Amino acid sequence: MDRSASLFNKLENLSAKTIFDEFYNKTKKKFGQNFLFDGKISRKIVLAAGDLSGKIVLEIGPGPGGLTLEILKQNVKKLFVLEFDSHWAEVWRSLRHIFGDKLEVVECDALKFDTERIAPEVIISNLPYNISTQLICKWLPRFHLYERLILIFQKEVADRFCALPRTKAYGRLSVLAQWKSKVSKIFNLESGSSFPAPRVKSAVLKFVPFKLNQCSCAEEYLQFDNFLASMFMHRRKMAIKYLGAFLPDPEDTLKILGYDKNIRAEEISVADYIKILEKICHGRT
Repeated sequence: MDRSASLFNKLENLSAKTIFDEFYNKTKKKFGQNFLFDGKISRKIVLAAGDLSGKIVLEIGPGPGGLTLEILKQNVKKLFVLEFDSHWAEVWRSLRHIFGDKLEVVECDALKFDTERIAPEVIISNLPYNISTQLICKWLPRFHLYERLILIFQKEVADRFCALPRTKAYGRLSVLAQWKSKVSKIFNLESGSSFPAPRVKSAVLKFVPFKLNQCSCAEEYLQFDNFLASMFMHRRKMAIKYLGAFLPDPEDTLKILGYDKNIRAEEISVADYIKILEKICHGRT
């Protein structure tokens, strides 16, 4: 890897494609690797995070660095990259002399890494498709620790986070994500934007977590998650049948919220699910 010292010695000389061609020139399907080479798209994604001046930023799976390089062009305090693929971790360690203290490479499994160890304020990642849902579910209980997250998902998964009631994509993840944050879609990515081109489209989402006083404790999060899992397991059946396992007066609760007893789980809004949670936990709606 010492060839990097002569070939690449300035940030402006680097691109994801040159790094990919020089150091690896292959992807590993088992790691869910799809790399962004289009600098304009990478820049647009990073800029969606807003001003990164003085921020501690986390990226999962940098690969050849489409997003990494754009983040490092911002005036960040520190960028931590978590890389499971030992080869790419070595590549970034070999390039670290260009960035100095601004770049920290952590070779690890992101699913086992405790982000509180590094206290990132912003997370920007082209998440590996095979663990994207697991990662967001891991972060959601403590979403209030982050200022914002800009994440790329398979479009089908992204649609679930943004979905509204009475739509096919609306479910447990929709409610949890919208309970903990303001979720918005930045733009869709065509399959040709990445290499190798995935068989599915992707989408870029922005999450702006709500502050602690608007969120729950970990115990309440788990209770809500279990409740929603039960409700959406029977999403097209009458909600009252399953509410009874959590509330002594499910019909009265639905009536107070403006629903009749035939309402289905998929028709109840996020705001009303939160009110039901309040009653389950604290006896109030």
